[in-house]
Formats: sequence, C-alpha cells, structure tokens
Amino acid sequence: MKKTYIIILFILQQIAFAQCEEPGENAGDTSCISLIYGGIEQTYSTVRGADGKIWLQQNLGSNSVATSQTDQDAYGDLFQWGRWDDGHQARNSATSSSNPTPNNPLGLNGGDDLFYISNPDWWKSGITSDKWEAEFPSSVTANNGCDPCKALGDGWQLPTSEEWQTIVNAENITNIASAFESNLKLTIAGSRGDSGISNAGVRGYYWSKTTSDNPDFAKYLYYSNFIVNTTAGGFREQGSSVRCVKSAAVYCAVGVDHGVEPISLVVFADIQNETSPAVNATPAFENFTSQIAHVNKGETYSLTVKGNTVGFEHDIRVFIDWNQNKVFDMDSEYYTVSLAQSNGADAIEAVLDIQIPDDANLGTTRMRIIKDMWNVYEEGEIDACLNAYYGQVEEYSVNIQESLNVNENLSKNFKIHPNPTTDFVTIESKSEIESVALYNQLGQLIKTQKELRVNLSNSASGIYFIKIKFENGETTTQKIIKK
Repeated sequence: MKKTYIIILFILQQIAFAQCEEPGENAGDTSCISLIYGGIEQTYSTVRGADGKIWLQQNLGSNSVATSQTDQDAYGDLFQWGRWDDGHQARNSATSSSNPTPNNPLGLNGGDDLFYISNPDWWKSGITSDKWEAEFPSSVTANNGCDPCKALGDGWQLPTSEEWQTIVNAENITNIASAFESNLKLTIAGSRGDSGISNAGVRGYYWSKTTSDNPDFAKYLYYSNFIVNTTAGGFREQGSSVRCVKSAAVYCAVGVDHGVEPISLVVFADIQNETSPAVNATPAFENFTSQIAHVNKGETYSLTVKGNTVGFEHDIRVFIDWNQNKVFDMDSEYYTVSLAQSNGADAIEAVLDIQIPDDANLGTTRMRIIKDMWNVYEEGEIDACLNAYYGQVEEYSVNIQESLNVNENLSKNFKIHPNPTTDFVTIESKSEIESVALYNQLGQLIKTQKELRVNLSNSASGIYFIKIKFENGETTTQKIIKK
C-alpha cells in the first residue's frame, strides 16, 4: 500500500547562513548563528568577547545589533527568571496576577504567554540552589527552569554572575557609553514589573543564571551612568534582558623542538598550498585556516603532502576534529603516513586517503598536519599536542557538508511534489520512511523530523535538500526549490 508523507520545512534564505560559523579567535571578530525563536527560525549576530568567549551580540528577541545606546530595535524581550521562550517575554505580553500552581517552572505546564505579576511573586519562596539551565521545557523541574539560550545549540547558556564580571572587566565597561562601545553592544532596555516597563533608555538589566542568598531573588548585571554591578539582586518576577554566552575552548599549542624542516605542499579537496621548502626559512607553526577544504560526509578525499626531510624519513601526522570539540582524538581523528627522503621541491609525495565520517559534525573544523623527522617517544604517547622533533606544523580549515548525492535507484520509488513549490510539499513513497532531514544549500542541517504536513506559503524563497532515511537503512536526497 502506498503511503503519503508530508514534510514541514523551515526555510531560510541562503544569505542567512552564508557566514554562520564561529567568530574568529580575536576579540571583536563577528559571525552569526541560527535558532528557533518565537516559533520561527532567526539569525543572530555573534561576537568574540575580550574574555575569549563567544557571545550573542544582541539581546534575545531583538531585531538587530544595537546602533546606539538607546536603539529600541535592539532592546529585545524581557524574561522572568527561570522562564523560557514561551511568549511571556514579549514587552507587550498579557499579564496575570494569579500565579501558576505550583509557583515554579513545573506550574507552567510546558510554558505559557502570561507575564506573572503581583503577589505572590513569580517563583517566590524558592531555594538558593534553584537553577536556570534545563535544556528543554519538557525537562524542567520544581527547582530548574529551562535556559532559553540552549536553543542556540551545544555549549550555549545563560551567563553566570562571574562570567558577567569577567566580561565587564575585559571590555572595561564602566557606564552606559562603554557598555554600548564594547564588543557586546549592550543597550539600556530597561526592566518590567507590576507597573509595566521602566527605565527603558536609562538603565540596563541582564539576567545571570546565578541565584541570590535571598531565595526570592536572582542576580543580574545592572548598569547606568553611575554604577555597574554584576551581582545586583532582584525578584525573579522582574523582566530583564537575556544575553547568551558560549565557552570558547581552544586547540592545544604545538611546535617544533629543533630545526624547521618544512612542509612545502598540501593538497586536499579545495586546498592547494605551496610554500618554501627551505630549512628554517618559515615558522615552526603556520596558520593557514583561512584556506578551507569543502568536503561531504561519507566521501573519500586524497591528502597529498610534500616537504623537506633533509635526508631522513618523516612521519606525516594528520588530525581532523570531526566532532569540533577542540580536542583531536587519537582513536577517531588521527591519520598517518610516511614521507620518504625529499628536498621538498622534488616529486616525492606522501599520499593519504581520508574518508569523511558519516557522524562528523557539519560546519567548519580544524585540520592539523604535523611533519616530524623522528619520534623520540613511545608510539602510545603521540598526540596532536606533541611537538615535532625536526619538522613543521600547519593548520587548515575543513568545512564538512552533508552528502547531497541522490541515490538514483531509490529515487524511482518515491517522489516529492510539487517541486518547485509555493505552498505545500508532499512525499509519496512505496517504502517505509524512518526519518527526514532538511538541509540548506550549504549542507547545514536545519531539522530532522517525520512530519505529515507543511505549509510553505509564508516561507522565504531558496534551494533546500531533503534527505530521507528509509527503515531498511538506505538513504536518498532530493533538491527542493521554494519559489
């Protein structure tokens, strides 16, 4: 019996994803990130703070990065402490003087759009160990609210009061002007209480996830032209701005203990980098991360390396951080081959085939190549943080994309229509479908699901890919055009 499957697509224009990678490692470097907020997918600006961490450069719920201290488009929403993106945070959301039962995150029953005021105050008579860090609304408890920053992905969270103190010191934030001039572009969006919004354009209030010694309170960053206080305390009922932070792990440093016997050529996918073969004429470590190899999951690519060995065989050690956790794992992220005696300018190459793992994380990651004349340690001690004895280290970027090749045999057993589309997309399949994944034109995963109905009438135009996994383990992909 033929079954019909319909997919919900969340469409973003290609431009929205064009630069959505982590910011560079220098303070002030910017990029962007996408998230579902208010029920739709949005793109926010991110920035590397002077503390080394990645921050949202705009408030949750804002339309843009602030262009002035009092840019109302950048004010964004005002959250009650311990609550999440359920609509209550809108500056004009409806209010209620009857608090939920129980008066804690469990009483919200997954979330509601009411801003709770009056007595008893929202989440009053809590305990000092209460938290605001649950990943999903469905996982809240009486003592743990859902962190709205989790919607940005792994590693994102509400800042602690200590993290606010660190960034305030690092960015030299002392008043309203310096808060706006900082890399975070903070605004004075005011706060919300029983009497509505107050001090908009006058003071800034930014929640931390840190509770107060008073169990009715929680701590926030408060600033004006007279004071900057990262441990101010206020009732959890107060509506305050939310900024999100991501801890910025860094790759271990590595170099050469003795002479630089250089790598002279690296070829991998889009990368073709030729450098000087002269001994001690180049740095021990060279950063070529501006050069990017675009690769697809499941496909195999040849890596070619040349270099000056000064008459001795060298090891070529290759590390690629497939899971993007800033650590090169020896079991799953390490490859090696030998380079025979070479002067670096001759035709002697070391060639290594590397298959991109199916479970590699999408996006840009790091490839480290270590050329080492001789390993004086036991083999079990080799890792990506071990200096070469004589040799050189180079690093590159690898952009991992979903494989979008179509399985021609499977494509005959199903169809997606209409394509192009202006409103609905439907899948008709003769085989049972296990899951459906939607990718943008850059190969970045937008959503994995198995939905039965989609309305694209209000979606932006663009090119997207639907990857279908059947219950027998086979997969196929088809391009979708939204007009």
